[in-house]
Amino acid sequence: MTQINAPWYINAICTWALSMVIFCGRIRDLFWRRPQTRKGYADLSDQREDFYNRRMYRRIHDCYNRPISSAPGAWIDVMNRTDIDGTAMSQNLEVIGGTRRCLNLGSYNYLGFAAADEYCTPRVLDTLNEWGVSTCSSRTEGGTTSIHVELEQLVADFLGKEDAITFGMGFATNAASIPALAGPGTLVLSDSLNHTSIVAGVKASGATVKVFRHNDMAHLEKLLRFHIAEGQPRTHRPWKKVIIVVEGIYSMEGETTLLPELVALKKKYKAYLYLDEAHSIGCMGAHGRGLCEHAGVNPADVDVLMGTFTKSFGSAGGYIAGSKQLIAYLRRHCPAHLYATSMAPGVAQQIISAIQLLQGQDGTNRGAAKIKQLHDNANYFR
Repeated sequence: MTQINAPWYINAICTWALSMVIFCGRIRDLFWRRPQTRKGYADLSDQREDFYNRRMYRRIHDCYNRPISSAPGAWIDVMNRTDIDGTAMSQNLEVIGGTRRCLNLGSYNYLGFAAADEYCTPRVLDTLNEWGVSTCSSRTEGGTTSIHVELEQLVADFLGKEDAITFGMGFATNAASIPALAGPGTLVLSDSLNHTSIVAGVKASGATVKVFRHNDMAHLEKLLRFHIAEGQPRTHRPWKKVIIVVEGIYSMEGETTLLPELVALKKKYKAYLYLDEAHSIGCMGAHGRGLCEHAGVNPADVDVLMGTFTKSFGSAGGYIAGSKQLIAYLRRHCPAHLYATSMAPGVAQQIISAIQLLQGQDGTNRGAAKIKQLHDNANYFR
């Protein structure tokens, strides 16, 4: 794939500016000591993180965490706050009243469903009136409703999989599902730019993890060949299972994974493929069915399809789609399903309505038009 590098002078200017900020911060620390932890107590934060927070982030923290007072649509109302100055670096910025109308370029509301929609919003309101705000129960007790059953069947059909399971939080979908699927004796091959939720899930699983260079199929195959031949550490027994974990779209880089090549490798080495489509589901492919549709790959060739509803569908939560055997296993072993409060009925209805709109079940082509507009916008900014 083509690697796009910044010009040398851009790299030089950025390196010089960052070096000056760090240098000045270190000089200040010679004269003004950082706040000390109580005697006898260990530091709650790492000294390097503390330095970054005090001497770098706090100098520009008015650029972040901007509160809004409107729906997160194409245009948003940003609330005015106090200006940062040399004496306010360690203080919270106060809201002073009034708003400013801004173009929203900082949201992953890809298809615009997070704002009011003439098809989705009335159905969500009807669901709230009928089912209330929350089930106040886990899925295994009183938290499974007919809406949850409908949602999971709809997601499975939309993705071309046998079954699906949904969760109330996107981050927890990876962080809680991966430890249920992997454990000691499992070899995980993870892309170097995978999301933190994947990293957290792999760490919690206790599996052996090997990181391959981003989208480097040659490096991935080298690791697969070597570690499958070597087997488990010390005993050299065969691995219980081998799982390749990648993302559909890497949101910070704007790049897609090389799915056809990954499928070929996973078949060659008898590995499982776990595809995180948090940023690709709903927006990739002619009908929004994700990277499989976009790349022309049969969904049956991807063992685990994971995604979230917080981006393209304007809602919350996440899903795992796969075989009936896989989903039945997760329903018995995944803590996010067994113990966490189930997805709110209104949240589930928003997802159902958004998928129905993408499939044209509202009797219009608005869903297809939303996907086309997103593709046109992306191509324009390229």
